[in-house]
Amino acid sequence: MPALTHAENRSPVCRVPVRLCGMACVPPDRIVTERLVIRRESVHDADVIADAIDRNRTRLLPWMGWVTDAAAEASTQVARIADAGEQWEAGEVFDYGIFELADGSFLGKIGMHRRIGPSGIELGYWLDVRAEGRGVITEATTALVREALELEDIERVEIHCDAANSRSQAVPRRLGFALDRIENRPIAAASETGRHMVWVYQPDCR
Repeated sequence: MPALTHAENRSPVCRVPVRLCGMACVPPDRIVTERLVIRRESVHDADVIADAIDRNRTRLLPWMGWVTDAAAEASTQVARIADAGEQWEAGEVFDYGIFELADGSFLGKIGMHRRIGPSGIELGYWLDVRAEGRGVITEATTALVREALELEDIERVEIHCDAANSRSQAVPRRLGFALDRIENRPIAAASETGRHMVWVYQPDCR
């Protein structure tokens, strides 16, 4: 499988994650790339995230069933961020905001989910319309793939998307993921076809 093609140098981080036998148990709280800060959210981010959801509602809703009126409220985001913190501590979900390095503006979200079985982790993301066309998701995904493969029990990274979602599937294609399979799943959002693509990145060696 081709190597990742963007940001070849390892992303600097601001906190060394807890390690066991040389591998990380959790990813870092904050990752800095050439143009981005990818970090855990705080309650202080709730307003800007809610505003971004509201601004991008018509773009996100066809693919993401969680995009509701309530999701665009700051109070909902405060509760979600608190829940994300609990899931992080439990080692189930590692949820990040993507921010501009230069001025700190919010660009989107990306996260890692332990819900695909042993040795694997799933990446999910969405981007503010204002950040599209700049390679932001490519840069952020590259950074998270590298961090995921530093986790002590992770051997593969997956990205899942509907077969009709051309923007989402362009990211794993660009980064050298292989299309492992297409599964039939219940339709969960308006534009989905029920054909669920599973893209896998599994390097030959760690």
